[in-house]
Amino acid sequence: MEVKNAPVFGVLVPYPPRKPSRPKPPALNYDHILPSARKCFMKEQNGLCSEAISALNFQSPIAEPEAQQKTQRQSILKFRSCNTSIYPSKVQLPFQTAPGQIPRKLKIERCQREYLKLDLEQLLADKGITSSHLLTRHENSSEPKTTQDNAVSSYLPLEIFDNEEYDCRTPEDWLASCNVGSPDRKTVCGKALLPTEDTITSDDPETTSLEFSWHSVEVLDFSKEKSQYLVRKVHQITSPTAETTEKADTEYWIPRLRLLFIAEDPRVFVERIQHALRQRANAEALILYHLSVDCMPNFSGSPSLDAQSLERIKRHAASAPRLTFTISEQCIGDLEKEVKLEYGRTMNRLSFDNVVKRQPENFPHIILPQKDPQCVPQKGCVTVPCFDYEGKKAAFFSKFQLRNLEVIRVISEIWQECNNVAAMKLFNITSIEPLQLNDFEVLQSQVHTQIHNYLKEKWLVATSNSFHSHLGGFNRGAYNLNESSWEMYTFSKLYKLMVVVRNKMQDSLRFLVQDSLVSLTQAFLDTCDSVLTCPQDLVWGNNLITSSYKPKRDPLFLVDLVLDQTGVHYRPPLGNFEPSVINLFDKGIMATYGILQLDKFVMKEMYIGGDPWLDSVKLCEPFVNELREKVRSALIQAAIPLRAYAAEYEKYLELHNLNMNTYLESHKSDELTAQMVKKEVEQHLKDKELIERSLPASIVIGPFMVQVEAVRKALSNKKKLLANAVLELFAQKLSKQVDDACEECDVISAKLHERPASIEELVEKRNFMGQIPEQLKIYKKQLGKTLADYDLLDSFFFCLSNDDFEKKWTAIGWPQRIINQMEDVAVQDEEDEQLFRETQLADQGDFEERLGSLQMLVARFASYTNIECAQVVANEMRRTDKQLKECLTLAETYNSRERLFGIPVTNYSRLRELVEDFQPFKDLWITTSSWVNWHESWLSDPLSSISPERLERNATDAHETMQKCIQGFKDIPDCQSVAMIICSRIEDFLPNIPLIYGLRNPGMRNRHWEMLSDRIQMKVQPKADLTFARCLELGLQNYADDIAHVAEVAGKEFAIEQALEKIEQEWSNVFFEVLPYQETGTFILESLDKIFQLLDDHIVMTESMSSSPFKKTFEDQINTWDSKLRMIKDMLKEWLTCQRSWLSLEPTFSSDEIHQQLPEEGKKYQQMEQIWRMVMRRVFNTKKVIELCPDAFLLYKLKECNKLLEQVQKGLSEYMEIK
Repeated sequence: MEVKNAPVFGVLVPYPPRKPSRPKPPALNYDHILPSARKCFMKEQNGLCSEAISALNFQSPIAEPEAQQKTQRQSILKFRSCNTSIYPSKVQLPFQTAPGQIPRKLKIERCQREYLKLDLEQLLADKGITSSHLLTRHENSSEPKTTQDNAVSSYLPLEIFDNEEYDCRTPEDWLASCNVGSPDRKTVCGKALLPTEDTITSDDPETTSLEFSWHSVEVLDFSKEKSQYLVRKVHQITSPTAETTEKADTEYWIPRLRLLFIAEDPRVFVERIQHALRQRANAEALILYHLSVDCMPNFSGSPSLDAQSLERIKRHAASAPRLTFTISEQCIGDLEKEVKLEYGRTMNRLSFDNVVKRQPENFPHIILPQKDPQCVPQKGCVTVPCFDYEGKKAAFFSKFQLRNLEVIRVISEIWQECNNVAAMKLFNITSIEPLQLNDFEVLQSQVHTQIHNYLKEKWLVATSNSFHSHLGGFNRGAYNLNESSWEMYTFSKLYKLMVVVRNKMQDSLRFLVQDSLVSLTQAFLDTCDSVLTCPQDLVWGNNLITSSYKPKRDPLFLVDLVLDQTGVHYRPPLGNFEPSVINLFDKGIMATYGILQLDKFVMKEMYIGGDPWLDSVKLCEPFVNELREKVRSALIQAAIPLRAYAAEYEKYLELHNLNMNTYLESHKSDELTAQMVKKEVEQHLKDKELIERSLPASIVIGPFMVQVEAVRKALSNKKKLLANAVLELFAQKLSKQVDDACEECDVISAKLHERPASIEELVEKRNFMGQIPEQLKIYKKQLGKTLADYDLLDSFFFCLSNDDFEKKWTAIGWPQRIINQMEDVAVQDEEDEQLFRETQLADQGDFEERLGSLQMLVARFASYTNIECAQVVANEMRRTDKQLKECLTLAETYNSRERLFGIPVTNYSRLRELVEDFQPFKDLWITTSSWVNWHESWLSDPLSSISPERLERNATDAHETMQKCIQGFKDIPDCQSVAMIICSRIEDFLPNIPLIYGLRNPGMRNRHWEMLSDRIQMKVQPKADLTFARCLELGLQNYADDIAHVAEVAGKEFAIEQALEKIEQEWSNVFFEVLPYQETGTFILESLDKIFQLLDDHIVMTESMSSSPFKKTFEDQINTWDSKLRMIKDMLKEWLTCQRSWLSLEPTFSSDEIHQQLPEEGKKYQQMEQIWRMVMRRVFNTKKVIELCPDAFLLYKLKECNKLLEQVQKGLSEYMEIK
């Protein structure tokens, strides 16, 4: 059974048709389905009447008689109480009014008034429709389920059968003037089917029956999601002053079928409800019918599908041409069960239909589906209508164009112009010489511009002139060019002639494009004929001069072979040809676009709106796509031998990209010998000749002529430059050797010219002159080797510079110049020796007098005993010490010169005894002066400027010096007493050193000063002007133990603080070292041994700090670093595990074959690799370990990668075992 919109089992209900059927059926009585009552009690359910927006207190359905009468009066209120000026009733009438008819506006006003007079409830009652028909009945309703014997109640919501085509306005139009949310909003009035009572007294609304009736409402809003309107009841209240007001009550969400707007026709609204009820009745009948058939059991005696039919069905199903896969037995069995089940249902349906037809009184609630009647012809022949042959013939001749000579001439001339256009070419590919891609584009663009301008101007002018020259004399009739009426023009023969001409011009454009595209495609196919069968892995071979890919015609493009740092490629790049040619291909087609039709040029007296254009070939037509694809494929295929040819030049890349400076630097570090230079230069020159013989100036490959001349010259010149560079480098080496030799001779000559200032210098000069003959012998030997190497440069015709040439001959003449100079210097040295001897004797006499005065000065020092003058005495001691040291130096000098002159050496032992006698006085007074200054500085200077270590060292050294002085001055009591006084002062100060150590401990912080203040019950603050003298005044020396204890705590905590700072500083300089892994586009980590070593050391440090009793202040930092370090260690372990697994699986899963065989594992591997690439990209951007690793999310991602890799490895292992 085929019924339009018939419900299918499992689907709720069908939707009604978009437009109501015309004519409308007569009013139906639905009492056989729904209970007949003007008002019915229904249990309140969600969906019938939505929950009130405001809180409601429902009343009992049994109300007082007066309240019932008041409710009935409210239910029959007319719409006159609403403001009808907001939305006037919409009446659709013809805009033009026939003579004698009522004016349109008057008729609209009458219809609107008629709408207001109509009573909706009466109209519904006339159609047999009650309020209960519009409500959905549920199983738990307290009403009886049927109103007649064996009748079936409706349970489908009526709203889903609503036909929105009955609406004369959209929901937005209904609420357009309502101005929702505005203070001056207007009211949209209507009537709605709502509960009669707003409140009930029952505690459980689910068990309450509601009575529904039509009420006056105002429409507030519309919900697109629920397709419902928000309405509010409007009650009329009469005040003592006889004024009528409106009071808003409860709000409801209701469907459209329960809302009548004031501005719509109530009769159409009733018809809309009637249509929905009819559709619901049909749907429920179909559902009940199909449910009854589906519930029938299959009896053993019922007819069944025979085995032969079933086998035939299976054979036909399995022989489908597109069914290439093997059907499983389970699938065939399931299909067989389904066929048998459907066959049994069909048999049951036939039986059920027969039973219902024979016994309709037993099945009053079953309605059989009606089939559409079929018209069967009464006869087997089809009647042929009469045909007016003579009339058709006369009509044909009346419309025939070729009956006037002028028309024939117009067509002939236009046909000639069109043929000329069709014979043109959109592409110029006749050039003998190949062109660069840019030149080829410019040439074709010029052709496109020329043809477009010709078509747009000359062609249209020529064709329009043909019309005016031959048909211009027709001022009226079928070919009137001055016609201004479009209607007359469309009925004339001229219009049909213009259509023929337009088609011919469009055909010419099409032939122009087709022929041009075909010729262009053929040109590319001819030039690419020899390369169309080239394999993708083509290897050119060693012969770079001869081409095996000659085209059938001259090549089209000229390309330059280029070698640079990026590799071997072509200029312009091969990838530019395919898009550029395809672009020209499309531009050639588009050159025929934008050509206006002739109508505007011929019919100048007629207004033609717009700019109608002639149709041409579209860019996406099949034959265009086919030709375009041929050109594209040919160009792509033509690039294969070019790439293979370019690959052969990769062996020259190293030579071409060789940096001369780098090459020379590498040779500078080598020890170049003449044989090495000769061998290398000869090899470079040999390679130069080989390059010139093996590389062509140009070569033709398919549609390309490759220019190689520039590369050949560059490589040849590079080899020549390398040979010259080696020779130049060797010449520089020889020049340096000559410079070194000449510099050595310059040094010898300069020393010979120096005049000695003392006997020491004279003796040194004579010793130097004794070594010169041996040096000259070595010099001549080395120079002989250098001159032999110069002969190699001459053999290669290398031209030395003028400087090198002069240096060479200067080096040859140096030995003789030095020998001549030595003879002159020997005479001068004899004179200088005699002068130095006489000066020595005079200086020694003065020295003896100076020693006597110093001896007297040292003897007076025993009388100095005033400590107050210690600073003055100390300065005197320093001056005397300086003089004694100078005398010692002079004594040694005089003795040395006496030995050089060969005279007896003078004894200066008394000078040494004088120095020994002076040393105790020096130690006493310099130490005393220093101690006085130190002691004053330590007491008065700010405590923050005192270094405890330096203070202790100075005090200890001074005490030891004073002890020695006490022992040394036993024979001089006055000096001994001075030493004893200073020694006692030092001993008095030494006990304060631990106190200074405690106060100047670098670990002392504010908390330690507070701790110290609490222990000694005294406020102590490390101010900038605090001195040690002030500390002594405060009596801090009495709390030395407390200060030492606090200082010890501060020192321990300071050690922890320094350790934490050290950890932070060391990790701030730790970075990941990543390397790109092959050509995967991602990275891998290098060795992490140093990082793991640092981790272990720092973890041990944090553990030791955690067990320290002084950790409290830094406990949070220690715990933070401990957790960071342990997370870094865990993360690096996961990282290395993931990297090892990925490196082992990456070669396997880099091929597509393994993904096809293991799709699940391949998907997991791709998911893992995506995470891995994201992580490594993050590492590459942020290489600092301490910023990247302490990340729980990153650790989670790495663990997830390892899980995926384990699953992939397991699946791969199982696959390999099976394979």
